[in-house]
Amino acid sequence: MIEIIVLASVFIIALVKNKGVSGIKNKEVKAVYLIFIGFLMQLLIFNEKFSNSLFSSVTPIFYVVSLFILLAFLLLNLHYKGILIAMIGFSLNLLVILVNKGFMPQNLSKLELIGEHAKIALLQQYGTFYNATVMSEKTHLNFLGDNITAQSLNPFVGVYSIGDIIILLGLCVFIFEFLKKPAPFKLS
Repeated sequence: MIEIIVLASVFIIALVKNKGVSGIKNKEVKAVYLIFIGFLMQLLIFNEKFSNSLFSSVTPIFYVVSLFILLAFLLLNLHYKGILIAMIGFSLNLLVILVNKGFMPQNLSKLELIGEHAKIALLQQYGTFYNATVMSEKTHLNFLGDNITAQSLNPFVGVYSIGDIIILLGLCVFIFEFLKKPAPFKLS
C-alpha cells in the first residue's frame, strides 16, 4: 500500500514540476505488455482457489516464470536510468527467490510488528504461503529477504526486502525521467 502512495505522490510532483505530460513525447517504453503478462500470472497463482487446487505445487515454477517475463521487460528498457536502478533491486529479489526454490524468505518477527497474524499462522502451519517461506537458518541469503518494515507507518506498510526498496527508488526516478521535458533548443 505504501508503494502506491509513494508512486502516486511522485507522479503528481513530476506532473507539477514538468507542467503536464508533454515530456513523454518521443519517449518509448518497449514491450509494456510483458508487465501485464507477468503480473497476470501472479494474480492467477496467488489466490486461495489456486493454492487449494491440484496445481498448487507448481506455484514456485509459475512465479519464477512470471519474474523472468518481468525481467525481460526491464532488460528491454535499460536505456532509462530509473529502470536500470529498478533492475538492480529486481535482480537482488530474483537471486534470493531462485536460491530459495521460488520463495522469498519472510521474517516472522517483522510480520508480527505490523500485525500480519493470519499470514504468520499460514507460514507456521505450511512453511510456505504463496511466494513466501519462513525465514530460518534453512533459507539462503536472508539479508536479501523480507526484513524491513516501518512499524510507525502501519497500516500502510508491509515487510520489504532491500530489493523492494531499490525497485521503488528506481520507479520514482523513472517517473521523473519519463515525464521530464527535453531541454529547450538554443541557438549558439
